[in-house]
This record gives sequence, C-alpha cells and structure tokens, in this order.
Amino acid sequence: MSITVKNICCLGAGYVGGPTMAMIAAKCPDIQVTVCDFNEARIAAWNSDVLPVYEPGLDEVVTAARGKNLHFTTDI
Repeated sequence: MSITVKNICCLGAGYVGGPTMAMIAAKCPDIQVTVCDFNEARIAAWNSDVLPVYEPGLDEVVTAARGKNLHFTTDI
C-alpha cells in the first residue's frame, strides 16, 4: 500500500519549525505546508518581508513558496 502525503502541519514557527517547513515546501511543491503558532507577532513576521529567523538564503526560499504551498497562520 502506497501513502501519498498531501498536507503537512507544523506546530511552532520558531527557529526549527519555520525554516524546516520552508525547505520542505521548496523541495516538495506538491505538498501543502502549513506552519501554525499562537504567537501572532511571529506569524506576522513570517508573512512579511522581514523574517523572524536568519538563515542564509531563507528569505528567498520563503518568498518563493509563501502563498503557494507554504502558509503561516495562528489558526490552530
């Protein structure tokens, strides 16, 4: 039996969750990736041009996938 992953939800948009899910979204464009967090300011930052986490090249990865198959929300 084969399992096809269509959606991934990550709870926590911090230093691990946000960048990890951004890379999964970049490498797996057919999977919808949602990152959830209770912290509204953190989610607002992920949805802005100034990310709350710095990793080299992360801003380009997030910008390319955000709104397509990468989503940040407080709606848990």
